[in-house]
Amino acid sequence: MRSPTLGDARAIPEEFMQAVMHVVLGEKNYSATGDYSAPHLKPVVARIYPLFILLYAIPTAVGLTLNVLIVVYISKYRLYRDVTHAFLVNLAVCHCVQSAFVLPITLMVMLIKNWVFGQFLCFFLPLLQSDIPPEKDGWSEMAQK
Repeated sequence: MRSPTLGDARAIPEEFMQAVMHVVLGEKNYSATGDYSAPHLKPVVARIYPLFILLYAIPTAVGLTLNVLIVVYISKYRLYRDVTHAFLVNLAVCHCVQSAFVLPITLMVMLIKNWVFGQFLCFFLPLLQSDIPPEKDGWSEMAQK
């Protein structure tokens, strides 16, 4: 096997050399085809992304509205003194957080082809997306009684 020569390096296309230099210099979100520091829409969903936004907006709005109504109702009639109702308030608040933050970010992850949310959200989003199974909710309620 022969060692590479300077002539071999000149045969590499310029855009690939630039991409390698960006990686070597530590610049993030760069590829040979363009800068990925800004969001880029996936070509597959380019024509129908308003449909995705509508289909995600409906459960987000309904989830936020109904869960806030549950918290308001329990607070208005002071039902939170009961363990079951306190648990329902806890679940409603958790689902409000999921509806307000997780659904829109998950939609963006589906629509764009590059990650623009930072390193923290890269690791924290799967934790937010995982929901507590109903059987775990029941066990935690029984443990409180």
